[in-house]
Amino acid sequence: MAASRIDAVGDRPLRVAIAGAGFVAPFHIRGWEAQPGIRVVAICALDTRQAEERARTYGIANVYSTVEEMLDTEEPDVLDICTPAAVHRQHIAAAAGRAVHVLCQKPLADSLDEARAIAREAARVRLMVHENFRFRPWYRELARLLRSGVIGEPFYCRSDGRMAGTVLTAAYPHRPWSIERQPYFAAAKPLLLVESVIHQIDCCRFLFGDASSVYARARRVSPHVAGEDLVTLLVTFSGLDAVIERSYASRGYGEPMASEAVAIEGTRGTLFLEREGTIRIEIDVPGERRSERYAFDADEAYPQSYADTIGHFVTCLRQGRPFETGVEDNLKTLEIVFGAYRSIRLNEVVQLPLQ
Repeated sequence: MAASRIDAVGDRPLRVAIAGAGFVAPFHIRGWEAQPGIRVVAICALDTRQAEERARTYGIANVYSTVEEMLDTEEPDVLDICTPAAVHRQHIAAAAGRAVHVLCQKPLADSLDEARAIAREAARVRLMVHENFRFRPWYRELARLLRSGVIGEPFYCRSDGRMAGTVLTAAYPHRPWSIERQPYFAAAKPLLLVESVIHQIDCCRFLFGDASSVYARARRVSPHVAGEDLVTLLVTFSGLDAVIERSYASRGYGEPMASEAVAIEGTRGTLFLEREGTIRIEIDVPGERRSERYAFDADEAYPQSYADTIGHFVTCLRQGRPFETGVEDNLKTLEIVFGAYRSIRLNEVVQLPLQ
């Protein structure tokens, strides 16, 4: 069985069990394969045929239909949860009751109350939320550049992600891209804010710290989804306002995975994250105007972010260090998410933290 929450597990080999066999499962499995001293011993899903397909592809020995049976039989050190949020609490409780540490895909829960309950119920084990966006290389570099003071004191951020994920396009004429990838999106309500904008919110928290208020607007554009597919937020951080926008109903922006753009304005210049995965620094002060670029492989960054997230989990688990996206940190991200939904309902600014 796994070590208690307060103990580091050291360098001993670790056994990992996977819950869920959908779209993100292969990225998780490959992320675990990249870690030394780790073995994925089992995978489970209600759709056992899909789990069996993943097991064949990645050489996983055992397949189960329930998390509880898998945990009782395999006695793993870690449960990696890749299932929808509606069953996260059940799966985390099953792991915590067996002293198994947990890495859980975001969102941690469908409501803030449930997320807080999970935090209490999982206190016996180490629990980290898989927020892989902040582990993308350009966000790590943006954080380094902000710490360096290259653009002076930041006062404004715009984070914009646009794609045609919920509408029919030339490339996806029969079924929208996001629904082809994750079919449960079609009926999910709420949708975009809790499933996707949450990444941008978490990255802004990573870069700028805690938020003090949020104002949000949302709408549904596509008839192919039940929930919102266009969201705009104004989030206030200490000394900085962030406008966060995301659309799954916008045409003409190119490939979905390269549709993200960020601008961070400071008193000396601006940091630009351009859609192809390039950071551009523009310094513009009296007597000095210069430009620098840092290029990243956008195609590689997505799968690598999973491996880097899992690598961070493994390192912290082995050494007994706090997780960067541990449950207490993630509750602050979820406060902005569910504060935004409250703002949408009330059409007013919502103060943070939520009571």
